[in-house]
Amino acid sequence: MMNYEVVTLQEKTLTGIWVRTDNEEPEMMEKIGGLWQRFFGGDLEKIPNRKGETIYGLYTNYQKDNTNVYDAVVCCETDGLQEVSGAFKSVVVPAGKYAKFTFHGDAEKDTGAFWKEVWNTPLARSFTCDFEEYPPCADCRNAEIYIYVALADFCQSCGMPMTEAEHYGTNADGSKNEEYCCYCYKDGAFTADCTMEQMINFCLNIGMESGMYTDREAAKKEMMLYFPALSRWKNA
Repeated sequence: MMNYEVVTLQEKTLTGIWVRTDNEEPEMMEKIGGLWQRFFGGDLEKIPNRKGETIYGLYTNYQKDNTNVYDAVVCCETDGLQEVSGAFKSVVVPAGKYAKFTFHGDAEKDTGAFWKEVWNTPLARSFTCDFEEYPPCADCRNAEIYIYVALADFCQSCGMPMTEAEHYGTNADGSKNEEYCCYCYKDGAFTADCTMEQMINFCLNIGMESGMYTDREAAKKEMMLYFPALSRWKNA
């Protein structure tokens, strides 16, 4: 599993040229490669109100997840949404939590392999906006590349991703609680008084029954690493 850090990003607007594709399409690499050629072949200069020199490869508007169709956008940051059309697209990257991966290598040749490592890392993804960030670099064959993957909210008690409204717990006044899921927290209180290890064993039982885990000991080892970082257990 790749190492990454969870960071909180502010909202930003990226504008560039785009194409709709999916990872199973035979022409996917050709389509995205063509975007980069066009971008540096003159389209970058056509983007109004550019900010900074960092370049981005953005993936958004997923039909479902990364195995389905999505928009690929080669872009730069701009001062707000731009009035563009046709081959150009302006996208607001939402504020929120992202998994940040750091790689070193050839920006042209190695990025695809870097993404495969990201895909093989278990993450509770939101599939809103994911992107590569390329800071200004004198040698693109030995570049520092950042990949950001948007994360879904996840329960700070059991770790369950909360991707739909009904997944969230409720406060005492009936409002949505954004920290805990509906199974762990209801009407302003935890639904069960348990220790962290009891919660882990409970989650393991569900995971084994559903087929999510096949190796109980390996799954428990991973849970014992990240559960102490969840809010409910930090000071337990």
